Amino acid sequence: MMIFDASNRDQCEVKRSATNTPLQALIMLNDPTVLEASRVFAGRLLQQGGTTEANIKQAFRSIVCRTPQPEEISILSKYFTQQQEWFKSKPADAKKLLQHGEYPMAKGLDAAQWAAMMQVITTIYNMEETLSKS
Repeated sequence: MMIFDASNRDQCEVKRSATNTPLQALIMLNDPTVLEASRVFAGRLLQQGGTTEANIKQAFRSIVCRTPQPEEISILSKYFTQQQEWFKSKPADAKKLLQHGEYPMAKGLDAAQWAAMMQVITTIYNMEETLSKS
């Protein structure tokens, strides 16, 4: 928790200092807990159905606590499409990415689509706005 500037619990801190370091970004991109949360959330969104754009909006609103701007949706949708194409060409990579965590795997989902949505959600989790809420 020191990397995220959390209190050392020896004294009361009224407000957490707002910093963002490269180490925070590395943890958010590689931590098994974050990856598992992204996998499970992506699986739930895909099981609900809906369009990619609707799923991205729902994920963004749930994580960032605001409605995404059209430009943000566009960027994340393009990223989803790129990631989905990548994982379709490398199915072993999609399978490996989806193995993070102990939570049971969702059934009947396309691995490339699921891995791509997982990457989008991990990106949203790693946004400065998500990490440094005031």
